[in-house]
Amino acid sequence: MAHPRIIALATANPAAQFSQEELLAFSPYTDERRRGFFLHSGIERRHLYLDRASFRPTETTDELSARYREGSVKIGCEAIRRALDQAACSAQEIDFLATTSCTGRLCPGLDAYFVREFRMNERVQRVHVGDMGCASAMIALQQAHDHLMAFPDHRALIVSVEICSSTYYLDDSLETAVANAIFADGAAAAILASGGPGVEVLGHMSLVRPEYLELMGFTYPNGRPRILLSKEIRGIATSMIKTLTEGMLARYHLKQEEIRFWVLHSAGRGVLERAQRAMSLRDEDLAFSRRVLRNFGNMSSATALFVLNEVLNSGQASPGDLGLMIALGPGFCAEGALLRW
Repeated sequence: MAHPRIIALATANPAAQFSQEELLAFSPYTDERRRGFFLHSGIERRHLYLDRASFRPTETTDELSARYREGSVKIGCEAIRRALDQAACSAQEIDFLATTSCTGRLCPGLDAYFVREFRMNERVQRVHVGDMGCASAMIALQQAHDHLMAFPDHRALIVSVEICSSTYYLDDSLETAVANAIFADGAAAAILASGGPGVEVLGHMSLVRPEYLELMGFTYPNGRPRILLSKEIRGIATSMIKTLTEGMLARYHLKQEEIRFWVLHSAGRGVLERAQRAMSLRDEDLAFSRRVLRNFGNMSSATALFVLNEVLNSGQASPGDLGLMIALGPGFCAEGALLRW
């Protein structure tokens, strides 16, 4: 049986790019500890859907929502357009559309906006993956994979869009300062089909630990989104990445040294460092994840697709190479996919 393949993958970011020093100047943080979250994050720059001249950190909830709607549709369309061009595919050939975003709410959802913008087939099947945080794109990939296993003559499009800057919040907590220091805006779009050239998606695995439910997600004080990011996450994330990896290797009768590419979500400097130590990974194994973190920051669900895009554009892969793609999300969950070039 043929496995679905990623035949195109493209990314997009807001035009405005900010250094960590510049973003720190927007904030009220003056103590060394909070400033260190920005300056020692492993991040050099982030793209944000903000206007330098008019931005103020006291936006109303209505202004945040409007910025999310405008920015998510704009950069989402840019990513889709690039992916369609790369695949030499028209939007009318898309049979299944999976969108994902956790940084804002739209009703009708993002999928409806994209269907209208690209005049997609009125019979296109759609699903939106929301409220699953940084792991959302992996769930969308799984949905597309399963759809194509059932309908191998179809084409599927997944689109992950996050405007994390529309969730920035200012208070005295350390976890809020960490969130403000690492999250950024970005979009990624991938087209999958059952045939043709591309990276095979061999299978998926999920790991859910609801005992950690309260450690990551969003709260909404006075209706304003605020990221909940417990300091305990780094240790739990490391354990879950390791456990999921062991489970996937066992399912597919593989050894760790057979994995050529590690497509790990660039959650943060600490998470990557801990995962490297726990799993005895080499610096080169995490080079792509660290490059995305350095140049883009953590773009929530879009990030894992950005890392995969770095691997694809590197030219380092050979036919038969295996890759393990893992992202983490609230719930608490780890989601993985086994890839083959």
